[in-house]
Amino acid sequence: MKREREQERLPIVVYGATGFTGRLVAAELVRRRVPFALAGRDPAKLAALVGALGRPVETMVAALDAPAELERMAARARVVLDCAGPFIRYGRAVQDAALAARSHFLDITGEADYMLSTRARDAEARSAGVALINAVGFDVVPTDAAAVLASEAAGAPIQELRIAFATRGGRPTQGTTRSALLGAPHGGMAYVDRTYRVEPVGSRRWEAPFPEPIGRRMCVSVPWGDLATAPRSTGAASVRTYMAVPPRLLRWLPFAGPGARLLGLGPMRRLAERWVSTLPEGPSEEERARSRFAVYAEARGREGTRAVWVTGGDGYDFTASAAAWCAEAAAAPDFAGCGALTPSQAFGARRMLEALEPTGVRWGQAS
Repeated sequence: MKREREQERLPIVVYGATGFTGRLVAAELVRRRVPFALAGRDPAKLAALVGALGRPVETMVAALDAPAELERMAARARVVLDCAGPFIRYGRAVQDAALAARSHFLDITGEADYMLSTRARDAEARSAGVALINAVGFDVVPTDAAAVLASEAAGAPIQELRIAFATRGGRPTQGTTRSALLGAPHGGMAYVDRTYRVEPVGSRRWEAPFPEPIGRRMCVSVPWGDLATAPRSTGAASVRTYMAVPPRLLRWLPFAGPGARLLGLGPMRRLAERWVSTLPEGPSEEERARSRFAVYAEARGREGTRAVWVTGGDGYDFTASAAAWCAEAAAAPDFAGCGALTPSQAFGARRMLEALEPTGVRWGQAS
């Protein structure tokens, strides 16, 4: 009977499908010819998305404050792919539904604090016999994979791991900006000697030698999602994550901490959220076509220091490709992942990068 119920389930249901990135993910699943369903809070938006996709797709209405609706949605598929952020605000309810329905849960978050809270549910996931896998998009698939491959080359034990990313062109979506504003009052973070430490954003700098077309760029330390994933993926004792910034912004870094703390105050937070709602929903197709990213991960271990780079196109297009591929892999009958896993733990670093090469992803070990 259980096997019959599993066969009746679709491979994937996409929650938050009508958002900017959710729509890209849905289009990618159509391109990949994977059976899936769309879910969200607004039936009109779901119907409009089906029309835009140009093929019949099952839809389900499920509100975040309706656990029974969410559980029925989660029970419809072997994998719930959550695209509804900010995840620190909205992710827990969808996770709960996936665990109750015994469906694998994947999301596209990059929020380190939320990812650490997912890690704390490892025993729940194992008891349910399912996997909880955060960050199957630009956060953190290319950085997680680069960190793992650099660490393998450096040889365990890994004393220190540095991960940097840079982008050229493009701009963030409303959802990405909203997540950044929610996290800003908490400041920076690092993983040092197997302990998480709070530290100011930009307290460390690194001139990372990204490959072309990005090239060498000055980077500052930021609380990127790999702080939650890299210690598990690589076993590194210390991890810091960095973002490339324009030179003109470096002089403003001393003011970043006080400014970010102001965003934690109610009036400033509400003002910032109203400002976000006035922004374009996300980058246009033309902007995404011009956008590029680069990742550089450097590990220090038994064999010395080794580095791996990854390059690709637009981060949102990458997220759609990576999330669709990961969800399809998790829905496969032979997927044996269980517990709270990083993308590399669930699918393998090299396997992920090789699968994404047709999208323009390139990678290699730095000389």
